[in-house]
Formats: sequence, C-alpha cells, structure tokens
Amino acid sequence: MTATYILVSLFDFLLTGGMSVLVIYVHYRLYIITNSDYDAAEELRKGNIAVAVLLSAMLIGGGMIVKEGIYPVVNLVRLKLTAPTLGLSGVQVGLFAVGHVFLVFLVAVFTLSMGLRVWGRLARGSMCWGDELKKGNTAVGIVLAGVVLVFSAFMSGGVSHLTKSLIPQPSMGQVEIME
Repeated sequence: MTATYILVSLFDFLLTGGMSVLVIYVHYRLYIITNSDYDAAEELRKGNIAVAVLLSAMLIGGGMIVKEGIYPVVNLVRLKLTAPTLGLSGVQVGLFAVGHVFLVFLVAVFTLSMGLRVWGRLARGSMCWGDELKKGNTAVGIVLAGVVLVFSAFMSGGVSHLTKSLIPQPSMGQVEIME
C-alpha cells in the first residue's frame, strides 16, 4: 500500500507542478494577446507597474481556480489505484483526467476574462480603465487586481463543485436496512 500512496503523491506533485507552469504561461500569453486597449508586453518592458500588478493578479487568480479544479482528478486516480473495483479502466481514468484538466483550464481562463469584462461594463462611466493602465496609473492596476482576486476567490469554489460533479464517482456498495 505504501508504494501506491507514493505513486499517487508523485502523480499529484507532477500534475500540480505541470499545471502551475501551464497556468502561468497560458494566462500570460492570453493577457498579452487579448488585451486590445494597449500593448501589454510593451508596457511591461517600459516598467508599467499598473499593468504588472494586474497581470500578477491574473496569474494568481488563474492558479487559485485551477488548483481547486484538479483535486477531483487526483482523487479519481487515488481511488483507481487503491480500490480496483472502481469500474473504470486505466484508459478511461486517463481520459477523464485529461478532459477534466482541460475543462478546468478553459473555465479558469473564461471566468477571469469575464470577471474583468463584467467589471468594465459596470464601471464604464467612471473612466476608461485600459487608458489609465496604459498611463501607468498604479491605483487602477491595484483596483483591477482586487477585482480579479475577489472574482477568482468566489469562482474557485464554484469551479470545484462543477468539476467534481463531472468526474464519475464509484459506487461504494449498498447498505441494507432491516425492518
């Protein structure tokens, strides 16, 4: 049994390490690509603190959401290795794991993007947030970072519950109740 626990722990370690690198890279690239208000890469090169603060919050927020969403994958693998009566083949578990991780990642990217867009619509009349970031307005960067982090904190719980419902759970047997 000890070898099984070590194997599951190693899987968990490799999955979380790989996902952290992937979250950082993809969120960074998507932030650079999808930002139409200014050239984010150029602003970072110029040392724009406001843009850096917002990007950092995007990376942290994405990590928070993905972290909550990958626990069901680790639990499914743990159950497969420790309870052979799970009813799923190793290939099925692998497909569920890959599909689940992909879904969690898409949901994280989508929710962060939508959070900023919703905030932009709600606070539209007060100022042009993108223009202020481009000017290097650190206060705006901090406020937008707060929006991202609050949105991520709330959405991570929802993502966790959604993704747990999509992973098949094994039947643990039947309990007979005597009359």
